[in-house]
Amino acid sequence: MLFNEVIERMNLFTLSAVRTSDLAISAKKMMNWDKEAWSTSPCLSTAANRPDLDEKLLPLVHDLSNELSVTISLIFREPEPSDISEHGGVKFGHEKGFTPIEHIVGTQIILYNFCLLEAYEFDLYKKLLDKNKENFLDEKVSLKDILNRGSDKLLAGILEREQNKHERMGVRNRVNNWNKLGVEPIPEEWVKAYEDISNRRNTLTHEAHPDDVTLIEAIICFHRMRLIARKIAIHFEDDTVTLCQSPLDDYPEI
Repeated sequence: MLFNEVIERMNLFTLSAVRTSDLAISAKKMMNWDKEAWSTSPCLSTAANRPDLDEKLLPLVHDLSNELSVTISLIFREPEPSDISEHGGVKFGHEKGFTPIEHIVGTQIILYNFCLLEAYEFDLYKKLLDKNKENFLDEKVSLKDILNRGSDKLLAGILEREQNKHERMGVRNRVNNWNKLGVEPIPEEWVKAYEDISNRRNTLTHEAHPDDVTLIEAIICFHRMRLIARKIAIHFEDDTVTLCQSPLDDYPEI
């Protein structure tokens, strides 16, 4: 993995996710009776030279996709005749009871970008581990292992063991572990930022009822993860930092 490629993937996913949030919120407004919300950003409007959307056309209704119809059928029992309205509709919940759009989209932004950040760090460590494999030539192995597996496979197994040990560590221990391969840890403020986002990721992944994610929180995490990735790239001497076109230097903090 190269730094500029990691940042491009972070950028594309986050831009796509926030756009999806805009579209979902805009469509939701078009289905409500709040006239002020119809023209409050984010919102949908007609193209140039087309009649405006107004109360003659709004609110709209949602024609369900096959996927949503199947999902509903997996959750709710077959409706009784008394459950069906005169217009043929069946209630399956109130929008206030659904998980907020911001939480769904924001959670995915944090999880996806953190996955990329960790994968990038792990890949840099693995490459450096391979460059420094001579450090592990003094490992004690049996003659039987050498005869059965060969020296190359034994060394590959040792490197894999070290990589697995590294990846199972927490953020702070991993950063300190870089010293073994001659890489200086990133500054404490960035270790703390990395730890904070890791803890939030763990909460979102493992807790049944984590605090809701706001879109602002997700965007802040996204930007901080890009800056953390850049710090890591510089310490591991990834020259592709210079290929990155994103204006990271213009926004050192939020």
